[in-house]
Amino acid sequence: MPDILHRISIDASPQRVHDLIADTDGIARWWTGRPLTGEHTVGSSFGVHFGDAERPAAVMQVLTDTPDHVMWRVTGGPDTWIDTRITFTLRPSGHGGTTLLFTHAGWQQADEFMSGCSTNWGAYLTSLKTGAETGAFGAYPAGEISRWDAEPSIPTEREGLALSGNVEIITRFEHAFRAADQATIDELCDPGLVDHNPAPDHEPTLADFKQKVAGFKAVFPDLKEDLQDVIASGDTVATRWVVTGSQQQEFMGIPASGQTIRVEGMNFYRLKDGRVTDIWTQFDGAAMMRQLGAIPA
Repeated sequence: MPDILHRISIDASPQRVHDLIADTDGIARWWTGRPLTGEHTVGSSFGVHFGDAERPAAVMQVLTDTPDHVMWRVTGGPDTWIDTRITFTLRPSGHGGTTLLFTHAGWQQADEFMSGCSTNWGAYLTSLKTGAETGAFGAYPAGEISRWDAEPSIPTEREGLALSGNVEIITRFEHAFRAADQATIDELCDPGLVDHNPAPDHEPTLADFKQKVAGFKAVFPDLKEDLQDVIASGDTVATRWVVTGSQQQEFMGIPASGQTIRVEGMNFYRLKDGRVTDIWTQFDGAAMMRQLGAIPA
């Protein structure tokens, strides 16, 4: 039976890579862009969600989880995925890096769907690589290179209005986010908001998200954002942005220097009833720390 095979070189430790593969929050960061259901423990199962937030696109049973080997068996999803096995083998490489050997094995035949899955796996493994190295992930929908609908779907008038409304909400939210506008954040966020990338020693709650926003604004009071893309699909909105600002207070042990930073990143949002319920933030943290002089250029 044919298999999908990929070999990826990652400039991050095997422990860092394993933590992103063998954890539901980690998988959401590099692959799905949405929360997973279930748990990642041997013998248990988890569901991955893409376009449909209620119904999992696939269900994986965890067969193996060791520091150098993770294996899933597909128990739900596309017919051709059922009983296939997805394996991640991690080998240490020079200078603290990792060689990742990926296999999606057990396909009944090599066909167009398998080719498309191979293409998309390559994109999402690249998301895993860049995320592990820099914190800048490219989760769904950014990595969905090969789509299965023959023609691009055309939204109905109601769906089009909903997508337009979500774009408007997130555009407002991004401006409030950068300005630390607490009142607007409260207006646009669900009280049960989950921040999937909380600040160190913070909880993933709305209250701690607002503290994170206020703290960053205090350090970079002249922070400005160039919102380059806002893309909506269903109840998900993705943004791509560049922020600039100068450091006016101590930040993560780095003394205030007035140094200007320029950082690129992406946010992924999930909305329900016009309010933000989930936030994922990915940005080039290594570039920011280099600009602040915390790590060598």
